[in-house]
Amino acid sequence: GLDPKKHQILSIAWMRIHPPVMHVGNAQYHVFAHGQELELGQSPTIHGLTKPDFLHSSEPRQTFAMLSRALNDAVLVCHHKGMDWRFLKHIEAQHGIPFNPLAIFDTLAFEKHKLGRNPHQPIQVGQLTLSACRKRYNLPNYHSHHALTDTVACAELFLAQCYAFESSNGPLRSFLKNSH
Repeated sequence: GLDPKKHQILSIAWMRIHPPVMHVGNAQYHVFAHGQELELGQSPTIHGLTKPDFLHSSEPRQTFAMLSRALNDAVLVCHHKGMDWRFLKHIEAQHGIPFNPLAIFDTLAFEKHKLGRNPHQPIQVGQLTLSACRKRYNLPNYHSHHALTDTVACAELFLAQCYAFESSNGPLRSFLKNSH
């Protein structure tokens, strides 16, 4: 779901990026059963999560504490800051675990800004999906909304955006400094 007050996080993933390197080998992926019989709804269709995936569930509070530590002295990169940050702030309030990244870089907002500079071509529905944004950078298409796959996909998009920006606009450092 999209509302942290009504819906639970079923899976979460993250990894470190030190451009030009994505540390895929150290990526974290966790699923949460929330200690109850799960009603998965559309999750098997959308995310590929089925009941057997939850047999080895992570403990949410411990996992969120690990994510909190990972975000210290780091920039949070996501593809839809509004949704991701809303869920993280809900976790913060619910569990008392602070999320204090140095900044937040939203790959969707970056693309929206880039596409919005052309007044003769309004942004069309579907142009800002993770898949559509990746396509503009000739990145491979991933066909799932799996948390780990989306983490890798977002990281690849972020690096492509960074290098495209730097090659056409100069030093990336100034852009990142002003992006939060």
